[in-house]
Amino acid sequence: MYLSSTDIQQTRLHTIDNLHLASRAWVDATEKLADLAMRAGRQALERGVSRMEALADTREFSFDSIALRHDNDWHVESAGLVSEYFGIIGDAHQAVLHLAKKQVAVLDTVLLRQMDRAALSADANGEVAIDHMKTAIRQAESGFNELADAAARGTGMLEEQVRQASGALVAEPVDSDAAGTDTPAPRSRRTRAG
Repeated sequence: MYLSSTDIQQTRLHTIDNLHLASRAWVDATEKLADLAMRAGRQALERGVSRMEALADTREFSFDSIALRHDNDWHVESAGLVSEYFGIIGDAHQAVLHLAKKQVAVLDTVLLRQMDRAALSADANGEVAIDHMKTAIRQAESGFNELADAAARGTGMLEEQVRQASGALVAEPVDSDAAGTDTPAPRSRRTRAG
């Protein structure tokens, strides 16, 4: 049983590609999170300026109607930001799970190929042992894939719970001005680790 230079080269290339793509997924997530933080900061600043202008324009000093309307707007925006935040993290998590499955498949493929080569020069007992090892490798890969799929489903369920909790923040508008605002749209989450 031996690894040819082509086997080694292809395995290394696939591994480097998968590591690069996993790294890229988190770099992309970091860029999106930075953009999200900047948008949240701008919204907070604009909200503060708007509230100060509204207070300056009122003849009577009252927090009731202005505060309630602004608070409800803030709840809607915050719910959207929270959902988007978990969506970004969920996407990166899903991408890494998918790449982990691909990498395990790459390593298992080269290992199974080497066992096939070894089986060519093995006696009957050796062939049986090699077949058992190949079956064990396939079962282990299948088990890993099932765990990755379960983790992907868990990510989707967490995102749905966050979306529901965020929606609960804006479920009951406090005045008629806010009644027309929409809660963040639910994200469709399929298991992408496959």
